Amino acid sequence: MINMISQKIAGYVVNRKLKEKQNSELSFTGFFKKSFNFFVLMPDDEKDFNSAMDVLHLLDSNEKHFKILTHDYRLSLLPQKFRPGVIDYGIDDVTKLKLPSKDLIEKLQEMNFDIIIDLNRNENLFCSYSANVADAQVRIGMRKSGADKYYNFQYRNSNDNSEIFYKNFLNCLQMF
Repeated sequence: MINMISQKIAGYVVNRKLKEKQNSELSFTGFFKKSFNFFVLMPDDEKDFNSAMDVLHLLDSNEKHFKILTHDYRLSLLPQKFRPGVIDYGIDDVTKLKLPSKDLIEKLQEMNFDIIIDLNRNENLFCSYSANVADAQVRIGMRKSGADKYYNFQYRNSNDNSEIFYKNFLNCLQMF
């Protein structure tokens, strides 16, 4: 019960802060090929985390520059060549409402990206809010409850197998 109430309060706080942002019309023609600077928010789910690694490999093979946001305990699961671009967060970086701390928000606000990709398939208010704190024109997220508030490009695939889901997502990205 308390957890549900705190989620509702966190959702209200985030929605209120995001109302200040203006959405403008964008053309998605060639946005992936033209973009160079990416911010990737890795999924919380362990199975999804391992399958989402393919997205990082695609960005690397296309010579894109990217930063990764993930839990501090997952840092060792990333390949060594990706670790210098990691922004890891721990218990101190998460508030009681399970939102990013003031310090993490300030760090993200200083960053500028072409595209932000949130790879969480399930609702994750921490990552959804983090994706909107950093500056970017294109915010990509998976279709989920309330995603319209946070992302201007949403991917929907009903496949439960995370490996197939992320491979299909990569195919979608490469079309642009």
